[in-house]
Formats: sequence, structure tokens, C-alpha cells
Amino acid sequence: MGKEKYSVKTNSNHLTYEFISEGPNGKIAKIVVYQHMFDNFYNLAFGDFTNQHEILDDLIVSDNGDTAKILYTVASTLYDFFQHYEGTIVFAQGSTHSRNRLYRRYLSQFLDIITENFMLFGELDGIIERFQKGKDYASFYIHKY
Repeated sequence: MGKEKYSVKTNSNHLTYEFISEGPNGKIAKIVVYQHMFDNFYNLAFGDFTNQHEILDDLIVSDNGDTAKILYTVASTLYDFFQHYEGTIVFAQGSTHSRNRLYRRYLSQFLDIITENFMLFGELDGIIERFQKGKDYASFYIHKY
């Protein structure tokens, strides 16, 4: 996407990606996990990685002042994921309404860049359609051309 992002480490099956957010609240471990749902659908889960319990926490607010860089980093994992899992569809949904709104805002802002390589859909009231700016989608689906 051409924006600043963090360096990412992935595992051998290209389903888990880790990086470190750096900001005023220190270094915070982040993790992106692609979870197989059914058929060719995968869920994109993202959040802070708590080593203490080895879990992904998608409700914590780390407030490290680097939201854009984090979201660009998460988006960059899609390129690698789709390279290894061609023909799949990734489902994404914010863990809260405000996070969903944040994701929707960034998707809208970079829609022209996104649609160069991906088909982006939104789900609204049970109907899945091509993503359009200004709609309050509950979830998102992305597929690589």
C-alpha cells in the first residue's frame, strides 16, 4: 500500500504474523492470525499478543499513537497470506462497533489502492455487496484478484 509499516515475522504456514508496535506506551507485541472457518473462508483476527497467557486480545486499547502504521502492517499481511492461500476469502470484523468504524474509515480512505489488487465487500443487514464508502458495514470480505 506504499505506507509506513512495521517489520513482520510469520510462521511456516503463513497463518500467523507478529510485529512490535512502538510508541509512547513502549513496545507492544501485536499478532495477526488467519483462522480457517470453512471451505475457502478465513477469519482475520488481530490484536495485542499477551505472552503471559499466549492469547490474542482484540479488545485492549494500547493507545500507542501508531494506529495508521499498525493497520498498514495488518493490511500488508494480506499480500503474503493470499500468495500462499490463493482463491480464499478473508472475513474481517471489528471486535467492537467503534473498531469496525475505524476499519471502515481506513478502507474508505484507501479504497482506490485496495481495489487495484483486491475485491472488497461489506455486509449490511445480512446482504453482502461491493464495498461502498459511507455505508455502516458490520463486516468485510476481501478476495485477491
